[in-house]
Amino acid sequence: MNRSSSIFVLVVLFLAISLFTCGTDTPKITTTSSEALKNYNEGVTLEEKFHESAAIEKYKAAIEFDSSFAMAYYRLSRTYESGGNLSGAMESLEQAKQYAFSSTPLEWMYIFAWEKVLDNDLAGAIQSYADILKEYPNDRHALFVIGKTYRLGKNYPESVAALQKLIQKYPKYAPGYNQLGYTYYEMSDYERATELFKQYAALEPDEPNPYDSLGDMYRAQGDYPKAIVQYKRALEINPDFYTSFINLGKSYFSGGKYDSAIVTYNQFLETFKDKELQRDANSDLVEVYIAIGQYDKALELINNVIEFSETAFQRSLAIGKKGYLYYLKNDLSASLDQLNRSLTIFPDAIWSREWRGLVFLKRQNYDQVFSEAEKMKDLINSYGLKGYQCSYNNLMGRAAMEQDLLDEAIMYFKDSLELDRSSCRYLLATAYFKKGDLQKAIALCEEFFKSNENHALARFLYAQILEQQNQKDLASAEFQKFLNIWNDADKDLPEVVLAKNALK
Repeated sequence: MNRSSSIFVLVVLFLAISLFTCGTDTPKITTTSSEALKNYNEGVTLEEKFHESAAIEKYKAAIEFDSSFAMAYYRLSRTYESGGNLSGAMESLEQAKQYAFSSTPLEWMYIFAWEKVLDNDLAGAIQSYADILKEYPNDRHALFVIGKTYRLGKNYPESVAALQKLIQKYPKYAPGYNQLGYTYYEMSDYERATELFKQYAALEPDEPNPYDSLGDMYRAQGDYPKAIVQYKRALEINPDFYTSFINLGKSYFSGGKYDSAIVTYNQFLETFKDKELQRDANSDLVEVYIAIGQYDKALELINNVIEFSETAFQRSLAIGKKGYLYYLKNDLSASLDQLNRSLTIFPDAIWSREWRGLVFLKRQNYDQVFSEAEKMKDLINSYGLKGYQCSYNNLMGRAAMEQDLLDEAIMYFKDSLELDRSSCRYLLATAYFKKGDLQKAIALCEEFFKSNENHALARFLYAQILEQQNQKDLASAEFQKFLNIWNDADKDLPEVVLAKNALK
């Protein structure tokens, strides 16, 4: 949203009470009430420590004392967004905008830059933050948010530059170390990320979030036991720190500890009743039940995800996942019904394009497969959705494999692995198996088992490879391991039938 530079000559109508941090260039915080300012300051401290619920209460208290407190609404919006409450974030932003013109020019710029972030106009937001830093080159909040926004836009060199300046200027500002750690984490520079998260923990040893950040870093490397230790440490400090709670479930899941994942997510659902958190935990549980072949249970849970999804994006994604589950059950008509519904709600639902492609692939309708892939490519190029490049590659690779174009399939899957090491190792192993390159297929399966010995489909594929090598006893043992993992799987699944027949 474009605004005139005449804002800089606005007369501030309300009493401005100044909040200064030693050594900063932070200007006035505009409010009519000292009590409002007190609650606001306490909210900022809690927000920066990721005590989101407590921060929200403080910002609401500040607004009780001063209903025109633009910056309290702004911070409330940021905190809601951090917790996944997008509707709350947007509502609070609108209230912040209502009173922005009665605040200082800097506060106004914070608010409207944040609007651009929520509108996914990261370039516009960065320009607004850069304008702030021209006037206030050492403004702590501006350095922090521009560094974070550069990271969100995957402009890592600029993110590093802004955040390094931040922690050099304010060496005891713990959130700066966390944010810079995540920048290096996303650059896969885990050594630097680890060091920064350890510095973060040294500054805030009694807070859970530093250990949660370390857990994220270990989880990204596939070291799930170390990740679990860190998340549990965070929960020892604060048992209600929901981020670590749900990340603990993710780590159990990724490490193949499916029973522990289910227990953790069910405990989470009993503890946290917020709709957004219920949605996220149910969504993760869907993935667990998919991994153990319980598609009917996953279908039951996806209805909870749909119920708790408030935005068009969220509902489209959840309904699309329901379509994918019907695809897994080989109910292709029901799958297409749900995927078409997903696209009606959100026409740019790239995930539903991928899953429609899989349905058409099962029907051997290759023209439709390639049509969906082309639409995915257009969306990737139009919106910069580079994270979906793996999905495009995987669909194209599956289509090539289905047509016995195995070298082409391997090329697509390898391209995906360059982007994401966990994206399609199983598919690549399957392509090598079909090609007859059993040693490469075995190596990929064994790589799987290093981080997750209970990856069921990899066990099933490994058993088929051993069977083809005429290693009957070893193949039988692997089929049994597969069935142990899928011991409660839906009974009519072809993998279950084949494994049981192999053991007769």
